[in-house]
Amino acid sequence: VSAVLGALNGGNGSAVDEKRQNLQRINIMVYGYGGDGHSGAFLTDSIMMISIQPQPSGPPQVAEISIPRDWYAPIELANGKTTYGRINEAYADGMDGEGPVATSQENAGAAVANPTMTHLLGVNIDQFVGIDFEAFKSAVDAVGGVDVNVPTTFTDYQYPHGECDEGDCSYMTVHFNAGEQHMNGSTALIFARSRHGDNGEGSDFARSRRQQLIVAALKQKTESLGGIGSLPGLLNSLGDNVLTDLTISDAEALYGVVQGVNTSSIEHVSIDDTNFLYECGYPANCGAAYLYSWDRSYRTVSHFIENVFPNPQALAENAPVTFLDASGPTGQNASSRWTSLIGMLGFHPKDGGTTKVQKATEVIDTSGGRDSKTAAWLASYFGVPVTTQLPATPTPTRGTAPPAATTTPGITVIIGSAEEKAFLGDPGIGS
Repeated sequence: VSAVLGALNGGNGSAVDEKRQNLQRINIMVYGYGGDGHSGAFLTDSIMMISIQPQPSGPPQVAEISIPRDWYAPIELANGKTTYGRINEAYADGMDGEGPVATSQENAGAAVANPTMTHLLGVNIDQFVGIDFEAFKSAVDAVGGVDVNVPTTFTDYQYPHGECDEGDCSYMTVHFNAGEQHMNGSTALIFARSRHGDNGEGSDFARSRRQQLIVAALKQKTESLGGIGSLPGLLNSLGDNVLTDLTISDAEALYGVVQGVNTSSIEHVSIDDTNFLYECGYPANCGAAYLYSWDRSYRTVSHFIENVFPNPQALAENAPVTFLDASGPTGQNASSRWTSLIGMLGFHPKDGGTTKVQKATEVIDTSGGRDSKTAAWLASYFGVPVTTQLPATPTPTRGTAPPAATTTPGITVIIGSAEEKAFLGDPGIGS
């Protein structure tokens, strides 16, 4: 995280340190854009919230939450004006003078983009970092490149060769092999930006995961070079290509908070069309390739983001959790969706498929108390009580040893039709 901080402001106090001391959650938006010389210089190609929950002792919980640029939503501008568009336009609107802050101010873009994110995600944004492509490449090169374990071999035959406004609208082919790769700044940028890869790498989920891998690798490399002692050289390399409202004290406090975090423990969350969003159906149903929310009130996505940090004691149980879909024919693969979402938070769920239709959602604990904290957290999330059951066993035969249980001890979550209806019940463009 510390590796993306540049263009720091002066000031003695630290809002980050105050929140750390009070064990309050810290939310920092990171906006990535092309910058000068690129078409749509401040359209945010990458949007990520880095969220940090300090703990009474030990390292904090950290989540990297990726937001798709094509989410179509309301954007509040200056003087009470509201426009609608892809959320990647919000930062650019502010930088173009349509927001409440003068364009001469470093937070002009964030003054529009941050409230938009708060409206969609339901959490307050504390600070922001805006970083253009040149700063991204410089940051990676300044630490000598990064080592990334590429999860999947893929080829993108439609990676932009140049900028259309400069007359080069052609494509080039880029390819990455699975496995450990050392990347310089230019290669890391291509890896993070690729949108049309084969082998499953053309989705928003895959793209956001690659961006998160680069951020994690950059953090790890910075720490290996001496942590905060390497920051001056790194920041000098970024020059004027980074905008932020973080103070120097904030940056130092932020590094102090996250320096002990094991990279493997960071949550990687993606809001996309496998969960809270869906493709609008271009060109039949909408004027461009937009993503709409299943819940136009945004309550379902904000509830998830508000609860993105489960009880650490529940995570420590490593409980087996099975999701079953009881929503019926009008559902949208509920068990698969929730298996993925809850898995992003550090649990170890599996998809149990469909079961008999029922209205109510249930959280059933057959662990004999071993996984009670996991059951309690899931029950709280879905707003239902815990149902405690003993593992089911067949009837014993006289004179024989007791038979083995036929139900594996653990937690079962049955997603009922009412929960699924609430999740999917009001799709479209929010207000």
